[in-house]
Amino acid sequence: MADELGKKLNMRHLMMISIGGTIGTGLFVGISSPLEIAGSLGTPIAYTIAGIIMLLTMLSLGELSSAMPHSGSFQHYLRVLFKRPYWSFMIGWLYWLSWVLTISADLTATSMTLNNLFPSISTSVYIGLILLFICSVHLYTVNAYGESETLFASLKIVTIIAFLIACLCIIFGDVSTISQSSIMDERSHLPNGIIGILASMSTVTYAFQGVEIIGTLAGEAEDKGASMNKIIKMLIIRVFLFYILTTMMLVFVYPPGAQAAISPFVWVFAQMGIANADVIMQFVIVLCGFSASSSALYASSRLLWSMSKDKIAPQLFSQTSRVGSPYYAVLFTAAIASVALASAYIAPKQLYLFLIASTGQVGCLAWFCIALCHYRFRRAKQAGLYPQYPLYYRAPCFPWLPLLAMVLNAISIVGLWFAENGLKILLAELVLVSLLSICYAFWQRCNLNQIISNESAASLTIRN
Repeated sequence: MADELGKKLNMRHLMMISIGGTIGTGLFVGISSPLEIAGSLGTPIAYTIAGIIMLLTMLSLGELSSAMPHSGSFQHYLRVLFKRPYWSFMIGWLYWLSWVLTISADLTATSMTLNNLFPSISTSVYIGLILLFICSVHLYTVNAYGESETLFASLKIVTIIAFLIACLCIIFGDVSTISQSSIMDERSHLPNGIIGILASMSTVTYAFQGVEIIGTLAGEAEDKGASMNKIIKMLIIRVFLFYILTTMMLVFVYPPGAQAAISPFVWVFAQMGIANADVIMQFVIVLCGFSASSSALYASSRLLWSMSKDKIAPQLFSQTSRVGSPYYAVLFTAAIASVALASAYIAPKQLYLFLIASTGQVGCLAWFCIALCHYRFRRAKQAGLYPQYPLYYRAPCFPWLPLLAMVLNAISIVGLWFAENGLKILLAELVLVSLLSICYAFWQRCNLNQIISNESAASLTIRN
């Protein structure tokens, strides 16, 4: 049975996947939460801070992924740079779980939008069909994923450009729009003060998360990660343009206290007076949900494959098909992600916001670990270690860049504990970490028994 991934992604795939992976339901649907919590002034500030954190983290990842291209990304770096496998085990499984919750969140948002368009069909049916589609893509070949994501990413870019044009038309078409917008209402600027910005950081950071998928892509790229430098530079410019500019334009047209049924984006297009503009935007959100779910399934299945290769996950997940797809990892991840089916019993929007808040915090932990690995790797290189990993790209301002990234990510993690259900989230996290620690102890014991068994068998063979 094969256990190696395909190498079918070219430069065009890498660029479009990296852009598409950062533009999804977190922007189109999730933006309604920070508008309510952080306010019209706090939301652009929160997105700007999250963008800076993303920038610092990606510069660190660029150096790591170009030197050590691997489909497990930073989880594998933890295994290489920190000799104790506990940290790789703990962070790897937490990060995998965050990707699974990302799939569930995107499935929930997509099914919620489809149900709004066609209410006669249950959200559970939509979730099942979407899972079937994305699983089929990933079981076929990585090239199919690359081509489909290129198409989806192009659509997202066109949609955001159209949104920016729509905002400009609304502003210049009726100058009074600005005077009635959220940004002009002092009460909606910072309704919860600085705490509101901190409490929304995990939700906001979720919108940027997925960008680290470029580290995972390096393992299946044709050029072994040598193009990471160019990709990261272009990605940073485009993500800042799309997110920061889009958020600022929205608060200049969106009225205070407005409650969009699905997304503020739908509300903006509806204001244009174009026939069925809101319906078209909802279809775009659906396609974005397909894209984001597909990217999340790609990242989580490759992470599971990597952990299996590093012997911190069952060996079953390292098996691949003849086209290089880790099919057991894909199917297992999709099965766990079907927790989104709970949207049939829980209000979909509340479930979605809970999922992205939980995912955003684990994502910040992942970014913290990337910066930590970068710091340790460069220090090791300065000491003459790891000569087998050449530096194709050097992140600037070392060591201050990874240190600042660690501090800002730590603040984002703690920020969610100040949210309305922050204490419950903290307790749930402590329980999860405890359970994973117990699983690690059990896994170590099983490995030790296996080693003893192998040595006993080898000793018996020698005697005979």
